[in-house]
Amino acid sequence: MGQQAPFSTECPKCGQERVMTTSREELAELLESGSDIEGYCVACDATWSISTEERADLARALARGR
Repeated sequence: MGQQAPFSTECPKCGQERVMTTSREELAELLESGSDIEGYCVACDATWSISTEERADLARALARGR
């Protein structure tokens, strides 16, 4: 497994920020392929696809980290 890339996303049910962690490589692959990147809230037991704005923020953060 490569370097971890934590990111936060807001739960649409409770409005709390939730931190997700995945490898930088997997995150880059999901962004490049246009696949859904999901968030999860343990309190609500809910999953959701992150927003377009969150995807753009992640792409910028990954580009800076290279």
